[in-house]
Amino acid sequence: MDEDKYTICDECGSEFLRSSSNMMSLCPECAHVVYGYPNCNHVFENGRCIYCYWDGSRSEYIKQLINVD
Repeated sequence: MDEDKYTICDECGSEFLRSSSNMMSLCPECAHVVYGYPNCNHVFENGRCIYCYWDGSRSEYIKQLINVD
């Protein structure tokens, strides 16, 4: 099943579980911030979300959108 594979987010560069996002090339976090898709309810263990595998990375563009320095 291809949808259960890991892929790299085009925006933030984090690896994520493809089936956890509504967009194939964006992690749930970036898809949420940029396009308003539902986000993952992140729970981090060992530096990654246990649900979507996002590592908490944010691109400069995403940081500007959410006003994070």
